[in-house]
Amino acid sequence: MSRYLDHDWFPESLPENVELGERTWLYSTYAFRHFQSRRTIGLRTGHDTGLYNGTFFDLGPNGEVSIGDYCTLVGAIICSNGRVEIGDYAFIAHEVVIADTFAALPGILGQNISAASEVHQSQKARIVIRENVWIGARAVLLDGADIGEGAIVGAAAVVDFHVPPFSVVAGNPGRIVKKIKS
Repeated sequence: MSRYLDHDWFPESLPENVELGERTWLYSTYAFRHFQSRRTIGLRTGHDTGLYNGTFFDLGPNGEVSIGDYCTLVGAIICSNGRVEIGDYAFIAHEVVIADTFAALPGILGQNISAASEVHQSQKARIVIRENVWIGARAVLLDGADIGEGAIVGAAAVVDFHVPPFSVVAGNPGRIVKKIKS
């Protein structure tokens, strides 16, 4: 299997520890320009998922991302040196930031850390987006964000807490503004 995308304008291959599911669309390997994950699997997607223009995986040596089936990420930025889980049927809109630190550190961390000493085999997710979640444009999900099934995070909301299933979160700081019938 070729690690190059036939349609790609960027001349680099997919990192060896990236697994894309069947029929998953990746706009460009440029999404991995700052990808430094040394995990066995740094990124795994389910099938029929779209990773569109502007989506970036800025992962440090311990960074690991799992994305479910039938998901859409449109220009999302995932900046983590931990674990991020995204469930099936999630929609993540333009310029959403998913970060487990207040500053973008993975690029700095990766310069001085040996592969063997820092990579752990199992890791609890620091940010979780469950099934059927919608995340609005320019929302920010920080360490501790756990977005329940069927929840909606409004545009530009900032979330670092557990959001119950079928809730709507809005604002900065984010707060629950509505419950949705499941």
